[in-house]
Amino acid sequence: VLITLSAESREKADELADAALAAGGTPAKEPMDMGFMYGRSFTDPDGHHWEVFWMDPAAAQG
Repeated sequence: VLITLSAESREKADELADAALAAGGTPAKEPMDMGFMYGRSFTDPDGHHWEVFWMDPAAAQG
């Protein structure tokens, strides 16, 4: 299972990923930082892959 969540900010993406790792998750990939988009990923203890990302709303509007 791959689950993707959208965060309100880069900081919120980090908070969520850090909390998951502290609760027993493991890092899945290196953080992705494209400036206008940022993401973290982890695998939960059941093996589900989670992606948490943030995208600058101004960049999404073009």
